[in-house]
Amino acid sequence: MVREALNLEALKALSPSEAAAYLVARGADGFTPDEQQLLDGWLAQDVANQRAYDSAERAWNSFANAKGDEILAAMRAHALAPRKKTWTRWLPAAAAAAVVLVGALLLVDPAWRTATLQSSRGSSPADVAVQYASVRGEVKEVSLPDGSSMTLDASSSALGYFGVKTRSVRMQQGRALFAVKPDQTRPFTVEAGNRSVVAVGTHFEVNLLPNGLTVTLLEGHVRITSADPGVPPSLLEPAEQYLERNGITAIRSLGTASENEIAWRQGLINFDDQPLGEAAAVMNRYSVEQIVIGDPQVASIRVSGQFHAGDTQRFATTLMEMHKLKMNRHADQIQLTGQK
Repeated sequence: MVREALNLEALKALSPSEAAAYLVARGADGFTPDEQQLLDGWLAQDVANQRAYDSAERAWNSFANAKGDEILAAMRAHALAPRKKTWTRWLPAAAAAAVVLVGALLLVDPAWRTATLQSSRGSSPADVAVQYASVRGEVKEVSLPDGSSMTLDASSSALGYFGVKTRSVRMQQGRALFAVKPDQTRPFTVEAGNRSVVAVGTHFEVNLLPNGLTVTLLEGHVRITSADPGVPPSLLEPAEQYLERNGITAIRSLGTASENEIAWRQGLINFDDQPLGEAAAVMNRYSVEQIVIGDPQVASIRVSGQFHAGDTQRFATTLMEMHKLKMNRHADQIQLTGQK
C-alpha cells in the first residue's frame, strides 16, 4: 500500500485534535524516520498539540486494550463503519477517516468519561457516553452499542449512555427514529426536554422542538413520563402520536398516516396542521437557505402538506402564494412577512 506523504503544512491546516487523530491512526502502522521527525517537530510547536496527541493516544489504547468489552467492541465497529462525506470533505481522505475514528475513541477515554458522566447526570463511571450528531442536510444511520439503531434527522444531536444496567439516549436537538433491540432487563429510555420515553423493544420517533416534543409510535408500546412526579404517564399504542406544545399535551390516532411522519428518511417532509414557525424550523434543517419569520402572526399560520427536504425556496414560495405573504431575500435568508 502506498502511504500518503506527511508534511507540516498539511498538519497546520488541521485543528490540533484533527491532526492528532490522523497522526495516532497513522502511527498505528509505525512511523518512518522522516515521519517521526515530522511528528516531533509538530509536537514541539505548541503545547496544545502535545495535549491533543496524548488524549488521542489514550483513546486509541482504550480500544486496543478492551477486546473483551461488548459495548466498546460495538462502538469500535460503529467508529470504523463507512461514513458519507459531510463536514470532513475538505480534509485529506486519510485524515478524515482518522478524525471520525479517534473522535469516537475519545469518548471512552477513562478520565473524560468519568468527569463527563458524573458532572452531566450523576451516573456511574461504568456507563459509556457517546455523542451522535448530524449536520445540516444529512440523515445519519447509527448502530447503537446495545444492538438497537437510531436514525438521526438533519441538524440533530443526541448523547447516548450505555452500561451494564443502562441504555438511554438524551435528545439535544432535532429528531430521531429508534428501532430498539428487546431487552427486558434494560428498558431503553429516550430523554427529551422534561419527558422520558421508555420502551423495551419497539419502533418509534422522537422530535424535540423548542416549545415541546412529538413522539410517534410505529410498533410496540412506549410509556412517556414527566420530570414532574405529579403528572401521570402517557401510554402509546401503535399508530398513535403524543403531542406536547407549551406544556399542553394530547394523544391522537394517525392510522396508516403514521408512516408519513417518518418520510423524512426518504427526503420528504410532512406537515399536518402545524404552525408555520415550527414547519420553517424543520425545513431549515436541510438547507443553507434559512427561512426567517419575525412576525408571530405569520408564524402561527397553520401548514399542511408534503415538501422536499432542502427545497426551501419552493416551500417559502408555496406558503407565500397560499397565504398572501411577502417574501424578501437577503443573502442566505428568506424572510416571510405579512402583507401591509
